[in-house]
Amino acid sequence: MLAGEAMNTVPKPVDCYIESFQRPLHEAYLEANGFSRGMILFAIPDYGILFKCRASGNLLDLEFGAFFALLRFVRTSLNKEKITTVRVNSSNPEFVFTLLNDGPKLKARPQRHRKLKQYREHLEIQVALVPPFRNKTRVRPGDFPSTPKDQTAPLKPRRGGRSKALFRPFQKGIAL
Repeated sequence: MLAGEAMNTVPKPVDCYIESFQRPLHEAYLEANGFSRGMILFAIPDYGILFKCRASGNLLDLEFGAFFALLRFVRTSLNKEKITTVRVNSSNPEFVFTLLNDGPKLKARPQRHRKLKQYREHLEIQVALVPPFRNKTRVRPGDFPSTPKDQTAPLKPRRGGRSKALFRPFQKGIAL
């Protein structure tokens, strides 16, 4: 370190992206079998994580679903990474302004407000609005960076007790 340089102790935030949408096409077969038209997505490009799942709700509910799914994943599956700060990028202005201003739509749902407070106890959460073409939730998984040769992947496959492959029915989505 050179003389006069200040030591940067602020942790670099992990960039995360969330998005939600309603599929515009009527898919009679899927709807008849209980699949919803809503989708929630989150991505953590630095870790090569891309998550997509069906869910029901309006766009704001779906966006909060993606947000809380992302935070839960960071706290549970990436807990060994000691992540303290996340920057959540969203293309939904209503969601971003609701979070930035602790808006009435957040306070109208006490369980949402309570859950956000719980996550804020452990994580510093920054929220930013990004244009849809910069939102990395819709990129192909192959466009994410590979893990460098000298690093190991933070996620490991589960071992033990599962020696045979199992076929399971499709999940029809998650409850928000």
